Amino acid sequence: MTSELGGALREARPGRQLHVATRDVGADTTLFLIHGGGGNKEQWRFQWRALQDSGCNLVAWDALGHGASPRPHDPSCYHGGELLEDARALFGRHATARNLVVAHSYGARITLALALDPPPELARDRAIDGLVLVGPAPIGRLGTGRLFGGLLGRLPLPLLELARPLLARGFARRAWHPDADPALVRAEQRATRGNRLSMMQAMLAQPPAVAADRLATLRMPIAVLGGEQDGIVPIRAVAELAGLLPGAELLRIDRCGHQVMLEQPNATTDAIRAMLAPQRSV
Repeated sequence: MTSELGGALREARPGRQLHVATRDVGADTTLFLIHGGGGNKEQWRFQWRALQDSGCNLVAWDALGHGASPRPHDPSCYHGGELLEDARALFGRHATARNLVVAHSYGARITLALALDPPPELARDRAIDGLVLVGPAPIGRLGTGRLFGGLLGRLPLPLLELARPLLARGFARRAWHPDADPALVRAEQRATRGNRLSMMQAMLAQPPAVAADRLATLRMPIAVLGGEQDGIVPIRAVAELAGLLPGAELLRIDRCGHQVMLEQPNATTDAIRAMLAPQRSV
């Protein structure tokens, strides 16, 4: 897939390089875009393009093992706590006076953990000022149920590799609305062929910890988007998470599966623009 965001390899933390894209216009507002498990920063390309006139700085990166970032073999590199520390380091480096985070799926879980425990060098009340959570992963156990039918958590890696075609078909069936553009689906499938199943298994087995009883402390504007036909994170699970977040606005996107920012890019961009509006508050 041709890169629209651009970017370069940069050291996120000692010994961990990530492919990071930035658009720094010297603004006081910075928008961070965090992809989901198995995704990449290019999945935000429609929003990146549409928000060029927003007057805010943009930051996005490929998590370790994803997109153009390095792919080490050690599964522990992909535990959720490690990915959270990467996000915390990059957020601390690029944060400005006002910071908004847009995150998809597993990236939303990383984002909630980040919002609950922001970088210590930033004043807590200025760390994150608003969230847009797109098809957010539930805060409970991952790797079971609809997500790959639970196979990632049950089968050893050699059998998983043999089952990769089956997993890919199952994911496509659950993740996309039946009317999704076939060319878009094929492009995304090509972009993720290099993903290691050991990476996905490690991420699901050790996700970032998010305590449900702490979510009520997140007093900031939050928009939660869910696809009505999402077979990965059903809309009822999205609504349940939204109900735990004070003042969260639930946006149900019709004729849409799990890849909301790709299938319905305008709806996602509109939610981001509404969050960027200075009058938003809780």
